[in-house]
Amino acid sequence: MQPFISRLLGIALAAALTALPASAQDFPNKPIKIVSGFGPGVGIEVTTRVLAELLTKELGQSVIVENKTGAATMIAANLVARAPKDGYTVLLLNVPQYNNYLMYKNVTYKPADFIPFAAGGISTLVMATSKTLPVKSGREFIAYAKANPGMLNYGYWGAGGTPHLLAVRMEGVSGLKMQGIGYKDAGQATADLVSGRIHLFFTSVTHAMSMVQAGHANIVAIGAPRRIEKLPDVPTFIESGVEGMPSAWWGYGVPAGTPPDVVAKLERAFRNAMATPRYQQLLIDNASLALPMDSPAKFNEYIERESERWATAIRPLNLQLD
Repeated sequence: MQPFISRLLGIALAAALTALPASAQDFPNKPIKIVSGFGPGVGIEVTTRVLAELLTKELGQSVIVENKTGAATMIAANLVARAPKDGYTVLLLNVPQYNNYLMYKNVTYKPADFIPFAAGGISTLVMATSKTLPVKSGREFIAYAKANPGMLNYGYWGAGGTPHLLAVRMEGVSGLKMQGIGYKDAGQATADLVSGRIHLFFTSVTHAMSMVQAGHANIVAIGAPRRIEKLPDVPTFIESGVEGMPSAWWGYGVPAGTPPDVVAKLERAFRNAMATPRYQQLLIDNASLALPMDSPAKFNEYIERESERWATAIRPLNLQLD
């Protein structure tokens, strides 16, 4: 009788295991895609492609990057928000996706639609100033701007974009009064900075360094929590006396409702891949900073804190973009 009962128990256990979601047993058992709202070759998209290679080795399954550009990264966000909650579709998270619902009329997703589980890093943005200004540091700029209220113009390309919001936020936290001038792209803004029509803008390290090397601008402060290797002599905003500036972070998330065990496995794999010398060197080469987080909960807390800083700049603008 005992062998018969044992066989029945074995059959029942096998049936129970078979009934469990596949995600709990053998995830991943097929390719994983990371959906990017950026085109190939753009900043964090390049970093994500290298990360995908490292993840392929880590997980034993192909990890690919799929570009879904357009609508200020909202197309990519909408796609992932509606994807199966099985861990096989990951979103390249970034600041605009969390700012969009405060600026656009018809955003069909919300931040709660995603579980952020891995922090990719911080993209370092810098403040470039015209050589026509008698300043060479962030502190000198703040002092000069306060002594000349309403006399300085800052440039930005795209209402509600990062260059725009950083300038607005700096005005707010430093008590400055400046005039904003919008451009269709960075090209005309660059020309006007060189000529002195505008006096500053926020931009990437690469863009700013090309202007410095040509003798057309100064980099007076960096928007990062600490100095970077490419600009070791340039102080952060905090060192310049400007507190509360938000960071241009990026990371990775899955649709809300994805099983916790799958999220945990993805988090471990991403963390291991990001800890490799290749990924760490890539951050340095791209003038980015690591953003170590020891849990998805801590990453989510970080996003909420940074999002409120960005929101403080967005709300006074009363933007209602289409």
